[in-house]
Amino acid sequence: MDEGVRQLAEVFSRTVQPDRELIKAAEEHLKSISQQPGYGIAVLEVIAVGDALGSDVRLAAAVNFKNLVKYRWVPTEIAQESGTQPIPDDEKARIKQLLTGLMLSTPSLIRAQLSEALTIISNHDFPQAWPQLLPELVERLNAAGDDLNVITGVCHTANSIFKRYRDQWRNDAMVAELAQVQETFVPNALKTTKALVAMLPAAATGDQERLKQLLGIARLLCRIYFSLASPGLTPLLADQLDDWMDAFHTLLSFNHAGIAAIDAAEPDREGVLDALKTAVCANINLLLEVEDEDFEKYVQTFTQDVWHTLMQVTSRQGQDHLAMAAMRFLTTVARSVYHKLFADPAVLKQICEGIILPNLRVRDEDEEVFEMNPIEYIRRDIEGGDSDTRRRSAADLVKALTEVYEAQVTAMFTGYVAALLAEHAADPVKGWRAKDCAVYLVMAVTVKGKTGEKGATTTNRLVNINDFFTQQVLPELQDPNVNERPILKADALKFVTTFRSQLPTATLVALLPPCIALLGSEHVVVHSYAATAIERFLALREGGKFRLAKSDVLPVAQPLLNGLFSAFKHPDSAENEYLMRAVMRLISFLGSEMLPVAPLCLQALADMLLEVCKNPKSPGFNHYLFESVAALIKHGAATDPGQLATYEATLFPAFDFVLSNDVQEFHPYVFQIFAQLIELSTPPLKAVSCWFILAACAIVS
Repeated sequence: MDEGVRQLAEVFSRTVQPDRELIKAAEEHLKSISQQPGYGIAVLEVIAVGDALGSDVRLAAAVNFKNLVKYRWVPTEIAQESGTQPIPDDEKARIKQLLTGLMLSTPSLIRAQLSEALTIISNHDFPQAWPQLLPELVERLNAAGDDLNVITGVCHTANSIFKRYRDQWRNDAMVAELAQVQETFVPNALKTTKALVAMLPAAATGDQERLKQLLGIARLLCRIYFSLASPGLTPLLADQLDDWMDAFHTLLSFNHAGIAAIDAAEPDREGVLDALKTAVCANINLLLEVEDEDFEKYVQTFTQDVWHTLMQVTSRQGQDHLAMAAMRFLTTVARSVYHKLFADPAVLKQICEGIILPNLRVRDEDEEVFEMNPIEYIRRDIEGGDSDTRRRSAADLVKALTEVYEAQVTAMFTGYVAALLAEHAADPVKGWRAKDCAVYLVMAVTVKGKTGEKGATTTNRLVNINDFFTQQVLPELQDPNVNERPILKADALKFVTTFRSQLPTATLVALLPPCIALLGSEHVVVHSYAATAIERFLALREGGKFRLAKSDVLPVAQPLLNGLFSAFKHPDSAENEYLMRAVMRLISFLGSEMLPVAPLCLQALADMLLEVCKNPKSPGFNHYLFESVAALIKHGAATDPGQLATYEATLFPAFDFVLSNDVQEFHPYVFQIFAQLIELSTPPLKAVSCWFILAACAIVS
């Protein structure tokens, strides 16, 4: 080992020691030498030493190399102005030579870091500044023989490179580049895929580790196909379509009891066979979306394959991606000209009972997220982040089927909803999951169009929303025990928020007190949904005017404010942006009517502001906090100028902290509010205002 490489390896070994001071010193040393010529090459040589160094040291070096590439391969102008130097061209050339070989020979964890670095490099350099990359990969692939480690490395590398073609708009330059890339690599990829498929029967009876490696390679080849086909089929891929579809059909139909048993033993982890089938489902869904005519003759076969796959999928988390990808394909079929495959009532019944209902039911894992990670639950459930959940995929399938068979599907699901509600009624304590599923199913069947501003705007007229609301939703909201059945209460709040435009104004007004009561729930999701419902009610307009009048809200304004500020005292909601957005909306909605409680409200906001200034963590919360202060000044101080000095004095400690400690992310907000205060002031300016001016001038200078 070269002495310089040995010394650098020793530094990396210190970064993985338990001594924090030792780690800090080692990191500082690496930072000090990272700008030196040849540093990137030296780091790769450390990785290339092999297992003698230990995997943790090599992994530390790989992470360091990835970050080096990220910041120095093509530094931003700002980075260069601060002293970051781009890697010299001759060093880049050597790095490219070393990197490809290391991708083929390193363990998976290290390869993953190198793969990210290679993706960054190829995004800048491939193919114009790295024309030899693909020919080298093809040469290594053809020479690999039965060496699955080399094949895995080549496929990992190619997958990293070709991700650039996903979600790209077709243009002449891209089409020409893609055609050249495909001509070089795709024939060899297809050859390798067919060889792997041919190996599966024998591998299924042999060593399971080798079988898992084969399945992993097949998944990588499927992801490569997805990348190269994303812009649409080129003539080459169109000519090869039969061969690729034969391979995908075989892979999607392949099962292995031993692999299934291994995967079942780790229910939270995605197994290699499930990952492969997920990749196949993504490919056939892509082809149906972008090349439906070319794909026509395969639709029925793959619909049956996907159906059978879903019938074998369990509820364990490790199969979530497979379940979602498979349901996404069926949804695409339902929304295409091939929806007649589902026209038979018996087929619809099997889809509903075998696929939709099992995947709509809440699982233990969902309940755990509700309790332990409420912000993630909210992100998935009401912020559109549920595109990566089974429930969303099942709901999308419901909507797609309803679009083409509205009467038939609505009647069928009405029966299922009745059965679920009967299950709940028979045992409300243990049967709450059935009612949760019923509420979710009603929303999936009913909502045909919605916007962020109004919620549901177009609905299924065959569903009586008001009856379901009165009989099933309202009792949950009026339950005096705000901490019982929290998921059902969250469902009810989501229901009224979604259908706010469909509910009469009198109903929205009547819902304010129970929503205010639910602000007192100890469950973060529940009081966040309650705040969201109130905020959306207040923002709802019709014909350019607010649906609710100030006279509707004033009688509950004080308990509403008390409820919102009390909810902030929950340890997990101290910086809850949903609560703060409701505060902002209430202040803006009531305007000058806030005047009697404005000083107390301002003091509460100023205290919170002082706390978040010390450690800003939640950008959304911070934004609504400052907007609340600005709204209070606009409607409070502007209406009663005599209170201006009180406003300035109350805000001074927080603003003083921001400016004195240079909390830069808050500067724009402080200057905005400062401008408001100055505009409302009459000469001569108060001492606090003068201090603000001097502090601002000092920062600007």
